[in-house]
Parts: sequence; structure tokens; C-alpha cells
Amino acid sequence: MLNKLAFRNALRSMKDYVIYLITVTLSFSCMFAFHLISYSEDVLNLSAIMENFKYVMYLVNGIMMFVICFLINYTTKFIFKKRSKEFGTYLMLGIKKKKITSLFTKENMMLGSLSFALSIPLGYLFSIIMSYIMMNIFELPQLIRINFTVSAIGLSFLYFLLIYFIVLILLRRRFKKMKIHDLLYFDRKQEKAPSQNLLMQSVVLVSSLSLGIFALINFDRQFIGVGVEPSMFQIMISILTLIISIYGITSSLINFILKFVLKHKKIKYQKDNLFVARMFSHKAKTMNITLGTLTLLITLTLVALNISSLFKGMFEYQIKQNAPYDISINLDSEESISKYIEKIEESLTIKDKFVHHTFYDSQNNIRSKLPKEFYSWHEQDEVMRQSDFNKLMSLKSEGEINLKEDEFWISCAKESCKKIETIAISEFILPNGKKLKLKEITNKGYDNTITNSSYFVVLPDQYVEDQIANSFLTINTVEKTTESFAEELMKLNVNDVCHMENNTYICYSLSNIVVKGKEEATNKGFMTITSFICFYIALIFTAVVGTILAIQQLSEAYEYKYRYNVLKRLGVKEKECYQIIKKQLVIFFFFPILIPCVVSFSTLHSMNKVFQIALNNNQEYLGYFFLNLVLFLSVYLLYFLATYFGYKKNIAE
Repeated sequence: MLNKLAFRNALRSMKDYVIYLITVTLSFSCMFAFHLISYSEDVLNLSAIMENFKYVMYLVNGIMMFVICFLINYTTKFIFKKRSKEFGTYLMLGIKKKKITSLFTKENMMLGSLSFALSIPLGYLFSIIMSYIMMNIFELPQLIRINFTVSAIGLSFLYFLLIYFIVLILLRRRFKKMKIHDLLYFDRKQEKAPSQNLLMQSVVLVSSLSLGIFALINFDRQFIGVGVEPSMFQIMISILTLIISIYGITSSLINFILKFVLKHKKIKYQKDNLFVARMFSHKAKTMNITLGTLTLLITLTLVALNISSLFKGMFEYQIKQNAPYDISINLDSEESISKYIEKIEESLTIKDKFVHHTFYDSQNNIRSKLPKEFYSWHEQDEVMRQSDFNKLMSLKSEGEINLKEDEFWISCAKESCKKIETIAISEFILPNGKKLKLKEITNKGYDNTITNSSYFVVLPDQYVEDQIANSFLTINTVEKTTESFAEELMKLNVNDVCHMENNTYICYSLSNIVVKGKEEATNKGFMTITSFICFYIALIFTAVVGTILAIQQLSEAYEYKYRYNVLKRLGVKEKECYQIIKKQLVIFFFFPILIPCVVSFSTLHSMNKVFQIALNNNQEYLGYFFLNLVLFLSVYLLYFLATYFGYKKNIAE
């Protein structure tokens, strides 16, 4: 009897909470998809760094387990609250509490089992989509194989059991404490509303705003620039303070807005504002903690997306800076050129090869004007011939420079350019006393493979002396270089300098080899890990927020149905009722986005102080912010539309 009742109730819950089931299924699908990817040998062999992907995913899925647990527990509690009178009636009819608890447990396990069963094929489909994305990132000619492994299913099932074990334990504890009277009136119980005292609300709002401003300023102070490590303790203080601020602002700001609307008659009595304000007031006052939690989750979502974009931009820029050519070798001697070329030709076809030099500037025109801490590792200024520089630019398809006989050019890393610009260099004095004027200080053309310095000077060929500082071999190949080829080529390095350091014999190689394939594999591996994890977190958090808001609204549509019927009897047209519903949902869905937009932009601006050195330009983060906001709103809007059409349907029935 009870089993049939549990099955019937599970079917009814599927109909009423379809958005919840879709989200839980989606969450389990993503979890299973990442487990499949973590067990794929093809994925792990993409790069040496991808070996860490499996362990990172274990940690992230552990965190996501608690997020999904929060969603299921919240929804289970919400369903329990809506059916509390039913359970109270069962107790009055003489059914034991243990059997009622078992009934509700079976219902939830049926829904959970259905979600998990659906997540297996759906998760496999997600893993194939992710493999296509990885294939595009790593520019692979063939699809990455994702094997349907029993281990991945078993691990996902273990997470499923742990989630429902925690949820059902909490459910049983909640049920055990309740009596018939508690069950019959439990649906009237609301979250504790904040104090209605205007003075107290003012204090809470001002204090919360002050804490939030302090948190953002303190966070910003930790990101001074490159080379200055932020204090993790201060960052944690900022995060904790910000969380307190978010809950305080969310609970007090709502009441201030409502009081403002209801106090001004022109606003209050304009169109349907009074009805919408009263509806929103009831919800806001009875779920302020929930709104605070949702606001926090949206904040984490946007911050995760921003971090993903910053790392993606940084890794792409690093590839251009660290490996603009297929192979770059800082030669220990020109005699070693033949051995490198011979080794390269064993595996690849050489398309272009070019040997160039940098030379010492005996006058040290720039070094002599820089602070000691900046040039401590530079022996002398390095100079390059204009013809060599232009040849290198042509090898990476960049524009050449034209210098007049009395001009010079400074090419530097971004951070170095800032410091060089502060010393106001305007002329370059040659050994014969001739003065050249500065044409430009720029990071254009600078990369880490054509000099051992963070800056160098480009001069007309006739002014460059013969005192060689460093020699470089630059090669472009017809075929793509790989990580395995790089490891073979690097075996040619020899230990040229050895000395005792802390009672340890340490040797260094004077030559340095950079292979584009290895740099790409490493950077793309890091980019894949950070991007996938951040997008995974953002997707689950967005789905959780959208689901909770949808469940709240769709469930209350039944309760508020009579209010809309009253409006219709008073002469309000059906179309106008739908406009009221839309306005109500817009306010309820988009109010929690206001604070996250401010916080995510502020934190992104702060982190950009460090990341800008590894991005194409200092304003690139603005594009990231707006793009991520659009991505978030695209998913969030789907939940809003599903809730809107579901609400209309519930009212119309």
C-alpha cells in the first residue's frame, strides 16, 4: 500500500518539480562526464600537466557534491513543507511516523535514482562534447577517445549515495522532532524576518555597506602588481567580511526599497506597483536568508567565470611571448648549431632557420639610469641590429620597423617598459659620441626567445659593435612540434657551469631550448583545467540558483492563484495579469544579481593589476567581464523563461 502511494507521489513530484529534476540530472551528468574525462588515457596524454587533471577533478567534484547536496536538501525541505499537512493527516489516521518517514524517503530515492539513471547516457554525451572542445583547444587532427568505464560509473554512484545519505539523514532528523501540531502548521512557518525597526535596518544597511567597501578595498590592496605576493590571510579576511556584507545588504536593502515605494503615493499607485510591491514584500521578508545565499552563489559564479577568462588570456599571451617560433635555442656556442639542426632534421622538416646575435652596449645608456634592483641580473645593455630584428619579425608575420640613421628603438617586456618610461630616455650615445634620438619604447616585437634581457635596443646596422652578448638559433618547421620531440631535443643540453651551493654540487646549462609544441601543451593543459573547472562551477551554481528561484515561484503560483482571480473579477485583463507576473518575476530573479555584478567587477579589476602584464592590453578584462555576464545571463534567462511560462500555466489552470 505504502509502496504504491510512494510511487504515485513520486510521479506527482516529477510533474510539479520538473525543473528541479532537470537540474539534478544535469548536475549528476556533469559530474559523470568529468569522471569519464579523468579516466581517459587520451586526455591524460595530451600534456604532462594533464596528469593533475584527475586529482583536481576529485577535489572539485567533492565541493560540487556539497553544492548539489544543498540543492537537494533545500528542495526536499521545500516539498516536505508543502506536504506537511498531508503527513500530519497520516499521523492522525494512525499511521506510524516511522512508516511516513520511510514513505517520503522512498519517494526521494525514486526521484534521485531516476535522475542518476538519466545522467549516465547524458553525461557520456557531455563528455563527447568536451572531447570536441579539447580537440579544438589542442588543435588535434583526431577525436579524443572517451571510454565508458565502470570505474567512472562507480565513483559517480558513490557521490550519489553520499549526497542522498546526507540529505535523508537530515530529513529523518527533521521528521523525528515534529509532532502532529507541528506538521499541520509547518507550511505557515517562514524564515525569520529581519527587524522592521527603521533605525535598526538603517544600522544594518550602513554597517553592511561599510563592511563590503572595506572588504573590496582590502582585497584590492593585496594586488599591487607583478612581483608583490598578495597576503592570503588578508584575502581570506576580505572574503569572510564580504560574505557577511552580502547577507546584511540583501536583508536590509529589500526593506528600504519597499518602504520607499510604499511611502511615495505617486509611485505606489502607479499602474500595478502596489500589487507587485506587496507580493514581493511578502516573499522578501520570509526568505531573506535564501536570497542572501543565492546572491552569494551568483557572486561565486561570476568570479569563477572571470578567473577562467583571466587565466585563458594569460596562457594564450604566454604562448605568444614564450614560443613565437617553432624552435628557439639560446646557443652556448655557434659550433653547436650543426648538432641541433641534425637532431631536428631527424624528425621534422625545417622551413626557416636564422641565426642572430645580441651585442653589448659598452656605454650602458639605459642600464646606468635604471635602479639597481631592476638591472642586478643584467651585465650590460643588449643591442640588436635592425636587419636581424626585422628578419625575426617576418618569421612570425609581424610588421618590420624603419629607423633613420639618427634613431633607435627600445623593445621591452610590459613591466620593463613601464620602468624604462619613468627614466625619460631620449637619446642613445654611441662610443664615438654620436647621439641617436628615441623613436619609440614599446613591447611590440618583444618575446622571451630573442634576448636574455627584459629589454633590448634596436640600432641601425652600421652602429652595432662586434662584442657578442648572446647567440640564438631560430627555426620554423613544416610539421608541428610536439612535447615528446621537445624532450628529445633538450637531451642535447650539456651542463656547462657547475659549482657548490649549500654543500650541493649544482650544474647549469648555458644553452636554453624553447619548443613551441611543449609550451603549447603545457599552457593549453593549464588552460583546459582552469577553464573546465571554472565553467563547471559556474554552470552548477547558476543551475542551483535558477532552480531554487523557480521552485519558490512555481509552488507559490498555486497559493496566489486566487489573488489573480480577484484581479480578473475587478476588470484586469488576462494580458495585464501576465504583465504583472512578468514584472514580479523580473524583480525576484534579477534583484540577487545587483550585488554580484559590483563585487565581480571590483575583484576582476583588482586581479587585473597582476594579470595585465600577461594580457594583450590593460583593458582586456573589461571584455571578459561583459562576455561572462552575457554567458551567465543566457543560462539564467532559460530558468526565468521556464518559470514564467510555468507560472502562467499554473495560474490559468
